[in-house]
Amino acid sequence: MYNLRVTVEKILGFCDSPMHVGDYFEVHGGKLILPPGQHICIWALQSLMPFFPAKQRVTPNSNDWIPYTDHFACPDPNGQVIYRIDLLDPQTNQVVKLVKETPKSYKRLVIDPDLCSGCRACEMACSVGHHQVFSSELSRIAVIKDEAQGIDLPSACHQCGAAPCIEACPVRALSKDPVTHAVIVDADLCTGCQRCAAVCVFDTIRFSKAAITPLICDLCNGSPACVAACATGALLYK
Repeated sequence: MYNLRVTVEKILGFCDSPMHVGDYFEVHGGKLILPPGQHICIWALQSLMPFFPAKQRVTPNSNDWIPYTDHFACPDPNGQVIYRIDLLDPQTNQVVKLVKETPKSYKRLVIDPDLCSGCRACEMACSVGHHQVFSSELSRIAVIKDEAQGIDLPSACHQCGAAPCIEACPVRALSKDPVTHAVIVDADLCTGCQRCAAVCVFDTIRFSKAAITPLICDLCNGSPACVAACATGALLYK
């Protein structure tokens, strides 16, 4: 677990506490340590405090932005005090710089509702491509009625960076495809408990009466049939 040094780097407004550029304090474990004669504004401290435990423990999750975010602002719009949080080696008390690997970018299925005509050709292409038969129940494209436009709009898996559906599966039947980043279902492991659908905030995981496993967009191994079937360009894979 790292120690932290929190330093006033800039004051863009007027701080009446007052804090000065170069003022700092340290966090060692659960203790705040201030140099003699210095203080910390409690208004700024209450905004900084939630980040301290997270900054002290670096996680390997590439979707976690907190370890690599080192500037935080005081909430007072008049003060605009900018704090920098540095990690300190607990043995040497020297600043440790984290090097963030550039995350690999993945293509995503993007839907433009303004271009959609509601023809549902995407739904047909998805069903036929996966099951050789057209059935709206077997499509991995969910169709949602848009009351404002009066048409049926497609919706598909958003390929969340930290996918809650994968974490929710009690038998580890869901995983990320290493090439496309699509969520893949292992039919041999899936029990049909539907917990994945329950935690999907975008409501894009579907179940049908014909199959026990969830219907989740698998991006057709990198060549989505729905995109090829869309005549208006409302579906893009980019």
